[in-house]
Amino acid sequence: MGDRTSRRKVTIREVAERAQVSISTVSHAFSGVRPISQATRDRVFAAAGELGYDPNPSARSLRTGRSGLVGLVLRPRYAVAHTRDRAETFNRLVGSVATEMLRRKVGLIHVPDLDDPATAGVPMDGCLVAHPYGGDGVLTELLRRNVPVVTIEEDPERPALPWAVRLDYTTAVTALLDHLAAQGADRIALLTGSEDNAWNRRPRETHETWCAEHGRSARTALLSESLSDAGAAGRIRRMLAGRRRPDAVVVATSDFAAIVTQVADELGLRVPDDLMVAALTDSEHSRRSHPPITAMDLSHEHLAAAGVDLMLARLAGAPTPDEPVVVAPVLRLRASTRRAGADDGDGRPRGPR
Repeated sequence: MGDRTSRRKVTIREVAERAQVSISTVSHAFSGVRPISQATRDRVFAAAGELGYDPNPSARSLRTGRSGLVGLVLRPRYAVAHTRDRAETFNRLVGSVATEMLRRKVGLIHVPDLDDPATAGVPMDGCLVAHPYGGDGVLTELLRRNVPVVTIEEDPERPALPWAVRLDYTTAVTALLDHLAAQGADRIALLTGSEDNAWNRRPRETHETWCAEHGRSARTALLSESLSDAGAAGRIRRMLAGRRRPDAVVVATSDFAAIVTQVADELGLRVPDDLMVAALTDSEHSRRSHPPITAMDLSHEHLAAAGVDLMLARLAGAPTPDEPVVVAPVLRLRASTRRAGADDGDGRPRGPR
């Protein structure tokens, strides 16, 4: 049997059926990233041996012609431009993907541009597409080529794609808005970036829904990721100097949120008493600002781990999931939105910090 089955690809589903366990249990038995009992692990290994299943992609490639490599495409144009905080944000994701692949002994290759002839023919068994745009052309092209794809973050135009890991922005942004309201904010402005991805689109949609439910006007504006610090400061200054200035500002990038606190100080506005400030990313800019800025941590390490798990399951022949995997961002409340005597939205008063 071993010789016969070795001539074709034995799937992880067959191993799971032989061992009478789930496909995820087989994956965890070989990866070691989730605890399972030794008896179950032994049963999985025995089934794999009987069927001739080899979980090592490099070894399998010798028999199947597969490369043993997974591609990674990072879509945001300004991911590593202008400021170190964007490099920090996406370095967390890319570094975590690389670490997860290394742990599983799978090769990873960064694919900068599918339209570049030098990279168009990169050999890869599957491809991770991180933070795709709405109706993303790169994703469309990979699907056209029948490359197994997993998206880390959803394409907002294709939310039903099952091979995806997405962030639950709705819950996190709603919690942030509830917190600001509990702190006394009446005029909350949301400044999102101009790139059409879920990170910009979903918080904007959540803000509009929240304002409608609370009988408020949705104050939204674009603060493009391409702006220089001086350009961003000029737009923020005009907003804060206006007659109907906001009393709370939520900014997409944490470097621009830090600029909000600087401009507020120049205008004699106290943070958080006169103006509360929050960001939709967390970085050194938000953590080291004065005062430290409330921020939404995008949980890139969890996104990476879930994306790699999903990709390797897909390459191993796992069935199509019923829905995307959902990861929760972490809301980190800090001094920039905590007013003395107010509560955090849970009824517990806060004193001076």
